[in-house]
Amino acid sequence: MNKKPIFLAVSILSIAVALTIGAQNLDPVTIKLFGNQMAIPFGLAGLLMFVCGGLSTLPALLSTAKEAKSEQLQVTWQKQDEKLKEELTNDKIKMLEAKIATLDAALKQSLKKK
Repeated sequence: MNKKPIFLAVSILSIAVALTIGAQNLDPVTIKLFGNQMAIPFGLAGLLMFVCGGLSTLPALLSTAKEAKSEQLQVTWQKQDEKLKEELTNDKIKMLEAKIATLDAALKQSLKKK
């Protein structure tokens, strides 16, 4: 079962909820960061946290994409290896058939001489 539509729907829903909460809560709050105090709207603080959480998942998504690409490359290589093995087998069969034909011709010539 493909889970991408489910994850996409959950992501869109969570973004909509975050934007709704952020837009409706504009009262200022004081945030302390490294000894500095800043007054920012509560909704903006929530949206910033939401964006930071989303950005923190980027490395995981990128590594998954690289793994998928690597796996696809390995599958391609395996197909090429199988094709090469098949060609080598066909070449061996053709070589053996040629040897048989040569030996058959030599045997016929030998029988004609006697």
